Amino acid sequence: DDKRAVAPAEAQAYADENGLVFMETSAKSAVNVNELFVAIAKKLPKNSAPAQQDKGQRLTITADDHKGGGGGKKSGGCACGGS
Repeated sequence: DDKRAVAPAEAQAYADENGLVFMETSAKSAVNVNELFVAIAKKLPKNSAPAQQDKGQRLTITADDHKGGGGGKKSGGCACGGS
């Protein structure tokens, strides 16, 4: 009695049509988990240049940044609960 929402053959066909990796895995029993990561790693570009970083800009984060102090208007931010 198979409780899958999508048949493995259908998922494999979709992956093949779209250039995706498909492999049945089980996190519970660790079946094919390492193999899937290896398959994904093999598809990564081998000779890509490292991302260019703008040397004129630097972001520094200190331990006090998450506490929400320092005045000034912030948008978004951490919901760490520190006060």
